[in-house]
Amino acid sequence: MVDPSSAPEAPPGDGPGVVIINWAPSNAGLLDALDRALQPAGVERITCVVSERGEGEGEALPAVPPGALERRRLAVPMRSSFAELVEWMRVRLNVAQARAVIVLPHLDESEPDSISRRTCAALRRACEGAVPNVLVEVEDPEAAFEFVGLGVATVFYSGHLRAALLGQACIDLGVFQFILGLLRGRQRIQTIAVPEALRQGSFAEAALELELDELGQPMTIIGVARPPELGPGIEGSGVHINPGPSTPLRDVLGLVALVSAPAPSPRTRP
Repeated sequence: MVDPSSAPEAPPGDGPGVVIINWAPSNAGLLDALDRALQPAGVERITCVVSERGEGEGEALPAVPPGALERRRLAVPMRSSFAELVEWMRVRLNVAQARAVIVLPHLDESEPDSISRRTCAALRRACEGAVPNVLVEVEDPEAAFEFVGLGVATVFYSGHLRAALLGQACIDLGVFQFILGLLRGRQRIQTIAVPEALRQGSFAEAALELELDELGQPMTIIGVARPPELGPGIEGSGVHINPGPSTPLRDVLGLVALVSAPAPSPRTRP
């Protein structure tokens, strides 16, 4: 039986701040991106919830860089009942005082979306219906409808981010950096050749038409690679992210693409 009063309650001030549930070392980039986005908003801390695999065990947080937000780690017992999880969130996490909650997939489980749905139901119960802004990442796009009625503001998945990445990059660089941070470790950036059919086209045409890489993995065109400088005072060389939709492709060396990495297989527990 979990005793939620056996450890200190959440800190005062803005409470747990922004909560990341199912944090793992592969999400380290998300912490860096959140630092940049949340400090101007007055958020004081990020609380990372990890799964406790044994007595006092769980994923440790990386070292906090100078000037970063306070980072707090809480370990939730993995085999808690639903009622125990609700009470843990209410007392230990103090989730009702959170500014926002990000629920990531629990990739150690064979059905991560089911675990996320249970988590969101517990959040709603712990907050007595008045849940903070909740953002959920699902593994299976078809699972999005399962979160209706659980107080979830946004459900997203990696493939769904293809269009959002380009759209948000054109509006807000901070949002663009946040999304890249979230995807770090699960996506890779590479340069691909410009297809001959698009050589006389624009960056917007490439972004709309090129959706899969040579292995069939989802791909998002995010920039162009230009030739080296032709001489002193001539600018325009190097990699340019989001160069603008009307940018012509006739003189670029290649396209910069964000390519999905193969999904990790769930780890088998002893």
